[in-house]
Amino acid sequence: MSDQANHYDGGTAPDLREDIGYVCDQLDRIRAALAAYGLDGAAPLDRLLAALRDGEGLAAPLSALHEALLAAGDAAGVRGTARGLNPIGVGPATPDEWVLLCPTRQCSRHAWPDSSGATPCRISGQPLRKERL
Repeated sequence: MSDQANHYDGGTAPDLREDIGYVCDQLDRIRAALAAYGLDGAAPLDRLLAALRDGEGLAAPLSALHEALLAAGDAAGVRGTARGLNPIGVGPATPDEWVLLCPTRQCSRHAWPDSSGATPCRISGQPLRKERL
């Protein structure tokens, strides 16, 4: 797909952080999908993870991962999901006075301290940083 909406060339920093947060949250699923159906296996994901660890530019490897997911049959890729929406009748999580955030500030991942999502960073292995709301 060469349509502009599917590329990161003009993506803003908040867009990239949201997308990295999505990848972090879905790391196992993305790796499994690419391993099973990807033309290059999990190589696009591994390149993105290496760029994150090395502090390199993220737009190109994120775009490559998005394209690899689309080619593997993932209709949404990295950008196509609706985030921040709640099903009818289900409210958003009630915030505590603290939130846990990405330790490297490279993604938008967050978790509440008492939730099951409070696991360490899946990319760096560092504990999530605690910040007051």
